[in-house]
Amino acid sequence: AVVSTQSTGEARYTSQAEAFCKKIFEGTPTTNDGLVFIQQWGSLRHASNVAFACMYAESEGVLTNSYKAKAKRQIDYILGDNSRKFSYLIGYGDSYPLQPHHASSSCPSTGSCSWNEFNSDDPNPHVLLGALVGGPKTANDYDYQDVRSDYICNEVTTDYNSGFQSAVAALVDMGES
Repeated sequence: AVVSTQSTGEARYTSQAEAFCKKIFEGTPTTNDGLVFIQQWGSLRHASNVAFACMYAESEGVLTNSYKAKAKRQIDYILGDNSRKFSYLIGYGDSYPLQPHHASSSCPSTGSCSWNEFNSDDPNPHVLLGALVGGPKTANDYDYQDVRSDYICNEVTTDYNSGFQSAVAALVDMGES
């Protein structure tokens, strides 16, 4: 909608962007701590992607209402501003995931790497600094377990990080920290 508004100047695209952000931040279920909950699988990916989309639309002058505070809330939640005081970004803060669902980071530096190592209850030997895990699997802030076998909560993928990194960049660009 942003690119269409910019290239055509048609108001209908502006209203579509506005309707999207309004629906997300005013009509979508949230956790008690304010995380927009769109879908079970990769809930933090979705929250950070919509945060970025709405901040980008706002920064380009497409929106008439500001959603920056609600978008920023998603990133703050991910970084540990939640009732659990838990950062879902690996390596950030004092409490973060130790068992992401990631095969090679669960293997020791030397020796065997088999399902025994992957299924271990120990923290991953290799810390995936900056990787974003999937997050809570329901709109309950406490429906997350740092358990490697729980791939819904602990999967790490590039598309999880791309929306998050884009949203953080948008916040910096908008003068937030």
